[in-house]
Amino acid sequence: MHKRNLWAFALALAVMVGLSGCSSRRNEGGASLWYTADLAHWDNATTALEATPYTGEMTVPALMEALLSGPDEGSGLISPFPEGTNLQQFKQEGKRVTVDLSWPYADLVGIELTLADYCITLTLTQLEGVDEVCITANGSQLPYRDRQVFTAQDVMFTGAEEEPVEVTAALHFRRSDSRELGFEFRVFRLTESDSVAQVVLEALIAGPQDEGLEPVLPADLKVLSARLEGKVCYVDLSGVFLEQIPQEEWEQQMVIDSLVNTLCSMENVEQVQILVEGQLLEWYGDVPVNRPDPSEQTSPGPT
Repeated sequence: MHKRNLWAFALALAVMVGLSGCSSRRNEGGASLWYTADLAHWDNATTALEATPYTGEMTVPALMEALLSGPDEGSGLISPFPEGTNLQQFKQEGKRVTVDLSWPYADLVGIELTLADYCITLTLTQLEGVDEVCITANGSQLPYRDRQVFTAQDVMFTGAEEEPVEVTAALHFRRSDSRELGFEFRVFRLTESDSVAQVVLEALIAGPQDEGLEPVLPADLKVLSARLEGKVCYVDLSGVFLEQIPQEEWEQQMVIDSLVNTLCSMENVEQVQILVEGQLLEWYGDVPVNRPDPSEQTSPGPT
């Protein structure tokens, strides 16, 4: 069972679990599968992650199959994994295990992705000889993480009391078989320390959830930074942005429109400045992108 938006900001209370706490929650003589706690049953909000007993085979495929199947109904736990997520392949090199999951896992961003990563890490590091876990989706690393390799020590509970922030944005994607953009509304529940613009852009890169829409940005594009100064949003993108410029000018314009319209749909953002590897972008193919003007959002050559 997957309830992505029910507890998406649970990390505001606890996102990191100490190794000692992790050990104390394992079954005596057995192992555990880690999930998120159901906020409806939280009478003592000290942890966002809880464990359920596991008595099956202690191998990566067996643990992942059981974990992705979700917790028992009535357990008070919730699976953080999108429906349709499954293990495609895995490999172990020394003390590091890499698990490659199906593409739905790449839909996760922000707190939801962090909690899912932690559940997998705590589950797999119970295996003898496994100290590190790397998680990919469809053979690729997810660009919107601050790290790609996790250990049980990374997951330490903290009593941070950041207020959750709810942000709504209209993510603009290409309409299938069309030269026009469509959009879907997304609600992001974040902590105040999160970079809202970066999370929104990472979701834009990950692609649409609605049928009939298609992504326009390269899947391997990375957001190096995103910040808001006044009402201007500055975004710094990786070099892939210029390495994969579409040939047709209308496609180039669509890429810029997608970025600008998405960011300008957020509160307090009126202008966008795009940088690539720290350098201000003046042209994207044949499209000028050096004059931010919110009045031109429907055809925003300037950003």
